[in-house]
Amino acid sequence: MNLSVLPRTDELVEFLDDENPTAPAVSPLCWKVLVVDDDAEVHQATEFALHGAVFCGRHLELLHAYSAAEARDILTAVGDVAVILLDVVMERHDAGLHLVQVIRQELGLADVRIILRTGQPGYAPELSVIREYDINDYRTKAELTHTRLVTTLTAAIRSYGQLCEVKASRRGLEFLIEAGNRLFIPRDVRAFADAALSHLAVLLGGPVDAAFIGPVDWRDGMGDEEALGVVAASGRYAGLVGEPTLALGDTPLRASFRQGLARQGHVFDGASCCLYLGRSYNKEALIHLDLPPQASVLTRQVIEVLCVNLRIGFENVVLFERLNFFAYFDPLTRLPHRTRFLDRLDERLPGLASAGWHLGIIDIVRFSELNDALGHRSGDLLLVEVTRRLQAHVGEDALVARVAGDAFGVCWRPGERGAGAILDVFAAPFHVRSHSIPMRARAGFVEVAQVPGGAVELLKRANLALSHAKLEGDQHWRFFSIEMEANTQNRVQLLNELRSALNLGRGLELHYQPQVSPTRGQVVGCEALIRWVKPTGLAVSPEVFIPLAEYTGLIVEIGDWVFAEACRQIVRWDREGLPPFRVGINISAAQFREPDFVAKVAGVIASTGVSPKRLELEITESVAMEDPESVARQLRELKALGLRVAVDDFGCGFSSLGSLNRLPFDRVKIDRAFVRELTPETAEDCIATLIVKLARSLGLEVTAEGVETEIQARLLQEMGCKEMQGFLYGKPMSAAALETWVRQQAA
Repeated sequence: MNLSVLPRTDELVEFLDDENPTAPAVSPLCWKVLVVDDDAEVHQATEFALHGAVFCGRHLELLHAYSAAEARDILTAVGDVAVILLDVVMERHDAGLHLVQVIRQELGLADVRIILRTGQPGYAPELSVIREYDINDYRTKAELTHTRLVTTLTAAIRSYGQLCEVKASRRGLEFLIEAGNRLFIPRDVRAFADAALSHLAVLLGGPVDAAFIGPVDWRDGMGDEEALGVVAASGRYAGLVGEPTLALGDTPLRASFRQGLARQGHVFDGASCCLYLGRSYNKEALIHLDLPPQASVLTRQVIEVLCVNLRIGFENVVLFERLNFFAYFDPLTRLPHRTRFLDRLDERLPGLASAGWHLGIIDIVRFSELNDALGHRSGDLLLVEVTRRLQAHVGEDALVARVAGDAFGVCWRPGERGAGAILDVFAAPFHVRSHSIPMRARAGFVEVAQVPGGAVELLKRANLALSHAKLEGDQHWRFFSIEMEANTQNRVQLLNELRSALNLGRGLELHYQPQVSPTRGQVVGCEALIRWVKPTGLAVSPEVFIPLAEYTGLIVEIGDWVFAEACRQIVRWDREGLPPFRVGINISAAQFREPDFVAKVAGVIASTGVSPKRLELEITESVAMEDPESVARQLRELKALGLRVAVDDFGCGFSSLGSLNRLPFDRVKIDRAFVRELTPETAEDCIATLIVKLARSLGLEVTAEGVETEIQARLLQEMGCKEMQGFLYGKPMSAAALETWVRQQAA
């Protein structure tokens, strides 16, 4: 069984890589060829014939087996054999044919190319062997001259290489199908970049030299080179992570990225490529990849298919980061919102509680007025400048957030001057659009401590301190104290009880203080005054619960109830045969501002059947002066219903005679403070005298409140006041008590 070898006069290059016959590119990888023959001379001849040969860009690595069993062992240990040159007759006459079945069926090597060689063709007829066995060529040893051997191996190796490429492409496509959804899991650019490079490594079957260029901080700048940097990298580029592209210098890597940015598409350039992942919200991403040696067209196509998923994944990540940013950060100042501020504070709370850190809320005084006066653009610039000054004052380790439109949350460690020194930020005017704008602020502080509720509870305490600072005026600050919290809890409890009393109709009732005409000695009216008695029998002063109701807005519901109850009581008195007299009902500023206030009044009058002539609405001077034109319109509508209107506490505000003259009032009530100072010595030039003269000149009736002595009553009569109200005549009393009092006065 000798192998006939012709002298090596043939040019092997004719049978190698047809794509570049003059200068084949030789890969460091080798094609593994297994020679299976029981004749040592065949192995030597094959070595001699193929020595130094290059096939499809690679040298050969010859493996030798002298029996079918030895060949099986080699194939089990070495999994990437390209071609097997197999002798048919060895230890048995059909040993080679039997080995073919083992290779295909037992070992499952479907891609390896098998070339049968035989020196005794009679043992294995060519047609039956090719028909019955999965081989790729069948030659007698006499046929395999040097040229034929090279030609046959070239065809077999090309076939094997194509099968490997198809198989790799199929595996790549299967991987893309199975792993495509994984690209939608990352929620930030860095995690997505790592996933993208990992997918490329799996797709190409091993570690890759690659760099992912993306937005370093997607919130800043456009998607140009200045906003890009190396987000992730592997292989020989791993040390560049975190570098901006401008810092890469004049390197092939940077040139690759710039070419991809300019083309906005993939760039394949020999041994490397730049994969363009598209633009989303003005953010771009690219991947530079060193291609494996002799990368095929199929490899490039599979990479391009992966890029479709990478493009979608990048858009998804950018969208998620935008949503995350707008959910947790303020787009104007780039500061965390309240929720993110609390999260970060909770994360750091264990280390801050014992290190002298403080939490503060800083509120800009009357910022909305500045915003309206200067314009929203200038207002935005002011907030940005406030942010810059605050961050400069507290340092990089501090937490600064925008917790409301004109309020900032700060957690920092104050210096020797204390927490209040942070308001020095507002000492100098702010310069915006050629304007020098002075600004003032208030603040509430609390020492950071481990408390139940964590950051939420701390922020609530700082806000409570801020509320107390607001009561003291501009540019004030307060520290939280336990007493503040106790007072607040009491106010909340009182408010809940008040709301319950209103909803259940228990505890709230109206008392009425008579108004009399001393000259005629009869009752001319009364003022309805609300009283609240808890189920325990404890009476709560109106001076306590009325301001609380006004602060929370509950005063509107209370005022509506008072008006309706007074109307119902008038109807009940009429049924009892009481002499008709007017009832004065106080109207709060919040009620008067309700757009449907007049309609509600008309509705109650209609539903109760009360005569509107019996009703006199009392509004304070400050309400009357808020918007004189709007107030005048509403008063005219009320008077058109038949009601009378009085201005209460006149003289305590800052109304002008002209404003009062334009409003359709019927009565002026002199505040008790002016009656209290009334004496025979001051009667001539006191405020009460001036009010009476003013009212008479305008044709208005006058009622004096708080009359407690006969001297006060006599002096008021002398100056022309014809109606009075006070303890001298009667204290506020229940409806039943007033009914008895009126009957007694009439008797």
